[in-house]
Amino acid sequence: MKSISIYLHIPFCVRKCSYCDFVSYSAKPFEENHGINRYFEAIKQELIRYKEKLSTYKVATIYLGGGTPSAVDGRLIHDLLNMIRASLNVTNDAEITIEVNPGTLTNDKLNHYKAAGINRVSMGLQTTNDQLLETIGRIHSTNDFITSYHALRDAGFNNISLDLMFGLPGQTLSDIDRAIKLIDQLKPQHVSAYSLKIEEGTPLFDAYEKGSVQLPSEELEREMYHRINSKLRELGIYQYELSNYALPGWESKHNTVYWENKPYLGVGVSSHSKLDDVRFSNTSNIHEYMDSIQKGESVIIDSEPIDAEEDLFESIILGLRLNKGIQIDLLNERYAIDFEARYEKVLSSLIQDHLIIREGNTIKLTELGRDLANQVFLRFML
Repeated sequence: MKSISIYLHIPFCVRKCSYCDFVSYSAKPFEENHGINRYFEAIKQELIRYKEKLSTYKVATIYLGGGTPSAVDGRLIHDLLNMIRASLNVTNDAEITIEVNPGTLTNDKLNHYKAAGINRVSMGLQTTNDQLLETIGRIHSTNDFITSYHALRDAGFNNISLDLMFGLPGQTLSDIDRAIKLIDQLKPQHVSAYSLKIEEGTPLFDAYEKGSVQLPSEELEREMYHRINSKLRELGIYQYELSNYALPGWESKHNTVYWENKPYLGVGVSSHSKLDDVRFSNTSNIHEYMDSIQKGESVIIDSEPIDAEEDLFESIILGLRLNKGIQIDLLNERYAIDFEARYEKVLSSLIQDHLIIREGNTIKLTELGRDLANQVFLRFML
């Protein structure tokens, strides 16, 4: 039986961060008119629509992202996962992840998460500089984070991932060092580290345009990235993807599905899917989403067959994001091509420029190649 991964979009937050351009909404207005309950019922109804299609698949991973899934009542999460288990072929060892924010957890929520079978938690630390946290609109302090982390451990969660951000306004290498020191003390299984991207339409973008916030130089941003790499490596937390690090054996199974360009189903407002050689996405308007589900109408606004050439390119660039790289024979088999013949000149130039290395059947980025990954990816388009 084929494997499938399911992403569940929970778009509610206590307050939207100033850098966030994801589809998310303040939870309070929806709570006042039972909109959150209505949204969860809509997700369940959308899942039922895929029950027959997914009958030939086993569900290997489930990921609840957002938004802030921990901003809603734990019973809603519990009931949703119970419904999925009752309707679909969820494996006994499925990795089930929930994203949470510090300050939003309660004992009641943690009990529901455990009872629902959630076995992996991703929580945003971002930085240990409380002033920076306020600048980017986070609702928590470092102490809030530490309290929430210990609550997760006390509740029995033994697979915790932390998010770090670098390249923040006014951030220094000392800030990075303090964050790594806390990671050393807490000993999570996984760390994701992302460079700040200022997206148009966000409050942080407006502040940047007005000159009221300044970003670190490109050189300092790269130095932060390398500092995180080296410091985490010293702790035994190894990079396995451009932005992700883990203790050996604790890599994210769900996200690896994306990097290996395998099938996944996205459920909820603004979610994206790749299933049965078709790529499709849902409306990003939550009211339209709920109304359409209630009326029995489709919520899909874009759908197209997967083009083999486009899919090959995605497999190359996504696979190269992984430190283990891409396997030539698997690409040849999957796409019925001679990879080396097709990309002979590209591979030769990338090797000559010390951006990739060839190890037997595998091609992977060098350290320099990881710094210049986008340039490497573009060469495969030429």
